[in-house]
Amino acid sequence: MIHSIPIRIRLSIWYVLLTAASLAVFGGFLYFNLAKGLYAEVDTTLQLVATQALRDIDNENGRPSFQNTGDDGGVASRIEARGFTMRLVDTSGNTLDGLGHYSTLPSPVAMEGFATVRISGKPWRVYTLPVPAVHDNRIGYLLQVAEPLTRVEDILDRVGALLLLGIPIVAVIATLGGLFLSSRALGPIDRLTRLAQSISAEDLTRRLDLKLPNDEVGRLARTFNDMLERLDAAFRRERQFTADAAHELRTPLTVMKGNIDVALARPRDAGEYRGVLEELETQVDRLAHLSENLLTLARGDTGKAAFHPEDLDIVVLLDGLVEQVRPLADSKGVSVKLQGLDRLTIVGDQDQLIRLFLNLLDNAIKYTPQGGEVSVTVSSDRANATVAVKDTGPGIAPEHIPHIFERFYRVDKARSRSEGGSGLGLAIAKHIVQLHGGSIEVESEPGRGSTFAVRLPLGVG
Repeated sequence: MIHSIPIRIRLSIWYVLLTAASLAVFGGFLYFNLAKGLYAEVDTTLQLVATQALRDIDNENGRPSFQNTGDDGGVASRIEARGFTMRLVDTSGNTLDGLGHYSTLPSPVAMEGFATVRISGKPWRVYTLPVPAVHDNRIGYLLQVAEPLTRVEDILDRVGALLLLGIPIVAVIATLGGLFLSSRALGPIDRLTRLAQSISAEDLTRRLDLKLPNDEVGRLARTFNDMLERLDAAFRRERQFTADAAHELRTPLTVMKGNIDVALARPRDAGEYRGVLEELETQVDRLAHLSENLLTLARGDTGKAAFHPEDLDIVVLLDGLVEQVRPLADSKGVSVKLQGLDRLTIVGDQDQLIRLFLNLLDNAIKYTPQGGEVSVTVSSDRANATVAVKDTGPGIAPEHIPHIFERFYRVDKARSRSEGGSGLGLAIAKHIVQLHGGSIEVESEPGRGSTFAVRLPLGVG
């Protein structure tokens, strides 16, 4: 239920509740400290009055009384004039002498101390002080000094009324202020929401074009734009990938369909049928190879690619691969050589690395003309092994190099397709290198060949 309430309302409610609670705590603290201070002031005054009254007590004839209580009075009369009430009582509670409304004072409940009593419905503060006898240390009588708490109660009532009235008013102001501030703060988010809702998968080129400061909302908008940029790029790659895959699959299927139609058009001898079947086998192999490459890239995209790292000697691995491709190179009149270090251990998946370097060697031999050379150089630094595959082919134009590792990308589309290439080899090579935590780069110049440099982490050798 609460989650359906708009955020601005929830923020305002919390803001008001916290404000009201803070004001209530502060108001209570202020009220009780004020009351404590006022009562302490009354108690101090009563103590001072009692001290002054003690000096004005007459013990003649063995009966204590206040001196000079006439109109021109002494200390006791001046104390009475200030609104205080005093009396002298014996230990049995009998009144010996008094000033003011002393007859209304209750009997003392303690020999010494303060008490708050109600007289005629009004609060009074009473201070009782024992007075020793004249000739010994026993208590002779008690002095009671009292003052009405009307002034204190009036002050506390006014302060309490102001707090009770002020807290709701401040709460209302806080509610309006909270709504205003939350609307100002969340307004850009509402605009972001409306703009985001208007963007669909069919048009990811739109952006949240809002002039926002570099605060949380501004960073949210820029993050959303970055996400849209990545989504747009991913959708474009997906659409391009789908179109290219469909095209690559259609080509061998079209060839197969044409060969089958030709073979069925009229009766043929066994040699002709065999030729058709051999061509069909070639196209099926091409489809199988393309499907395997697509499956490899799909597993890489989902993070499910097989990876079994182990310590292996990269020089021994490359030596075997060079010997494996030598017959292909000899058939084209291309020389292949391995040079550099004699031994170097790395951590890697042997099957994946075989696929990687066979791919690079096959491309190098494929694009190197007769009489050319392909060299494989192994080197290392403290952290990485570097394998450079260099050819003396036609090279790659600068405008193609940024796209050379993209899926289905071909520098020479007609030539690549005629030689059986699908445009996935270098994309798979990059995927394998990244799987090993390495990098692959290409340096090329038209007419001077290309060099593909693979850097892989070293093993413990």
